[in-house]
Amino acid sequence: MNNCSIVPQSAQKDVTRFTSTSISSILYGVVMALIIGFMGTDIFAQGAQNTLLPEINPQDIEIRSEFKANFPGLRRQPILGFNPRPRVFQIDPNRMPFLESREAAVSGISVTALDRPEEPAKIVWVTPRRPKGTSQLGMGWFVSPELRVNYYSPIKDGVIGVGTNFQSSAGHLDNASGHRNLGVDVNYSKNLSDTRNLTSQLRLNNDFNRMFSLSDEMQNLLGGVPKKDNQGVMWTARLDEQKNTFHKNRYAVQVGLFESELNSAVMAIQDKASSSFIKAQMNRSWPGQQAREYWSLQSGVDVHSNKLDGSARSLYLIRAGGGYTRLIDYTWSVDLETSLAYADDTINSGIYIEPDATLSYNYNDQLGGVATLSGELKNPTLLEWQEYNRFLTPSTRLQHSYHIGVSAEVFWNFMQTSRVYSGLQWEHISRFGYAQREQLDITNPDNLSGNTQDLFYNLNYADARVTKFYLGSTVEWLGGDIQGAAEISLRSPRLTSKKDIPFEEKFRIEGSVHYSMSPKLQIGANTMIIGPRTTIGSQQLDGFILVHSNLRYSFNEHLGAYIRLNNLLSQRYEWWQGFQEAPLHLFGGISYEF
Repeated sequence: MNNCSIVPQSAQKDVTRFTSTSISSILYGVVMALIIGFMGTDIFAQGAQNTLLPEINPQDIEIRSEFKANFPGLRRQPILGFNPRPRVFQIDPNRMPFLESREAAVSGISVTALDRPEEPAKIVWVTPRRPKGTSQLGMGWFVSPELRVNYYSPIKDGVIGVGTNFQSSAGHLDNASGHRNLGVDVNYSKNLSDTRNLTSQLRLNNDFNRMFSLSDEMQNLLGGVPKKDNQGVMWTARLDEQKNTFHKNRYAVQVGLFESELNSAVMAIQDKASSSFIKAQMNRSWPGQQAREYWSLQSGVDVHSNKLDGSARSLYLIRAGGGYTRLIDYTWSVDLETSLAYADDTINSGIYIEPDATLSYNYNDQLGGVATLSGELKNPTLLEWQEYNRFLTPSTRLQHSYHIGVSAEVFWNFMQTSRVYSGLQWEHISRFGYAQREQLDITNPDNLSGNTQDLFYNLNYADARVTKFYLGSTVEWLGGDIQGAAEISLRSPRLTSKKDIPFEEKFRIEGSVHYSMSPKLQIGANTMIIGPRTTIGSQQLDGFILVHSNLRYSFNEHLGAYIRLNNLLSQRYEWWQGFQEAPLHLFGGISYEF
């Protein structure tokens, strides 16, 4: 029974064969897996060692600011007995600590001014400069045309401009008072560099003036009214050198030529004179050791050559000096300047001191005052004297004058743009020039009238003293739409001979008001009240009141019109004895801007 089995013999053989086959397959699979695993590990290790990609440590870059690339695949195999340095980053225990000195620690700190830092730069849109011209053409009563034209054009780093001024009149009198004034200015400005700027001006003038009528006897001899012609040219150049905000240098030169001629039928009245001059100045300023403190040096030379009566006379003026300016506590200001000058006009010569000391006080921009001690050597040109009195004869012997005086003024700003001020001045003038009428002596062979005759004006010189008290105010209302100013002054103009200075008033009131009714319409008026004056012969000229008004209207940004009324009260007055000024005088015209 033991040999018996319920499984058939054939089935047993199949099971035995399956079992042997299964065991063999399992053993073969295990062996193959082990072989593949060992081979894979060796291949991976060889791939990691033989790669060509660099090995980079991020700490070298981030911490040590070093870049090191290692190529493990190119490293040689370690030699037996060689102990390579481990790739472990350690701190050297024998390192020396870094010690920085105090001087080295602050050496990199920039030195700046101990002041409020500057504001950040602002972006400002600026309209580029373009050529611009303005013109004004008008006509007045008594056939009085006037023309003003101004034009300027920007150039590279500069500006060039031309201006003209023309006034003429046939005259309000029957046989005298005709005149013409023509002036032309050519201006040029250029920035030579960031620190230097050049400014130049050429001025030309040409005019004539009818002299006033003399007595009937002289008019019969003259056969008409004499005529005087003036013409001249003047050139000015200035170089400003500003190294920085504090160091400044200025160099200036001026050259001029002027000629005046009086034509008449009587030899005693015929006259001609010419004058040429050259002036040069130099100024330099620099800061001192204290805040708001400046020093300055200045020098100049003035040479004139005056030709009259067939002979030439020269005048020399040389000066040199220095100055000091100091602002104290932003309240007091001291400005001192003194020069030593020498002058010689072939008649008088001498050495003079020109002090200029000013002490200013300002309290919160509301209350303040100014006290001044001044001295100045003056030498007006022939052109300046002719502008002072257009009835002067050309042959005037020019002399220099010396002015020294003191003044004091106080002010109160009762509003932001309005002020009341008052002051007192005293001045002594050596060789003060004043106008006086010439006389044609009865013994003169040209005088056929049989009487001494008054002619035109000439200059005389004498020492004088002038004392002046004044009180004035300037105001603005409605945001500046209305502006007004007024001043009253009392004067005592006296010669050292105890006589009044001829044609100098003792009382004067001046006032003006301007009102912008709209952006297109502006009106204005001004007045002047002059008290009585005396001549050298103790004759008196009556006082007068002048009132002028003007109106301007703009049609658009280019075209406008104006009306001007002079001497609204039609006063019959004389600035200079012998010539009656114009009565009510109406001007009207147009203005154009392009």
